[in-house]
Amino acid sequence: MNEIEALEEMFASAPKAVFNRRNDAIPGDLRITWRLSVLCLVLQRFRGNKSALEHLHTMWWAVRSDETRRLFLRWLDGDKRPDEIIVRFDPSLAVTVDLALGSGLVSRMGTGAVALLPTGLALAGELWSDSNVLVEEKAFISKLPRRLTQSALKELTQWN
Repeated sequence: MNEIEALEEMFASAPKAVFNRRNDAIPGDLRITWRLSVLCLVLQRFRGNKSALEHLHTMWWAVRSDETRRLFLRWLDGDKRPDEIIVRFDPSLAVTVDLALGSGLVSRMGTGAVALLPTGLALAGELWSDSNVLVEEKAFISKLPRRLTQSALKELTQWN
């Protein structure tokens, strides 16, 4: 028996892979394209198109759901209720930043800040020009101050 016949025999006796269609869709915030796109949109809202990772976590938390978007916007409007806002640090953001680094969308500054590269800016521009994608996220982001400052977000993650 030659090598090809041996391989054919091995694969013939191997169990067959079965794929079943599932009715459950993957939530948008778990999809890589959603995460990379939202990261670029959020970074574009910061002054200089860059942000400290700590402040990105705050925005990552805020953009995730209707409830967190509502709480965050209310906080920015001055209705600060510290018992309601509990910013969560999400490990998926670190993975998203790593993917964005590898994709050439962002860079890491010497300070650890994450900054948009021209490719990331171009992606953000394309996302803003398409009215059919990330509708809720863009509506939320458009309600934010034109240039978010690091000091405004720092208050959310510190106890006073």
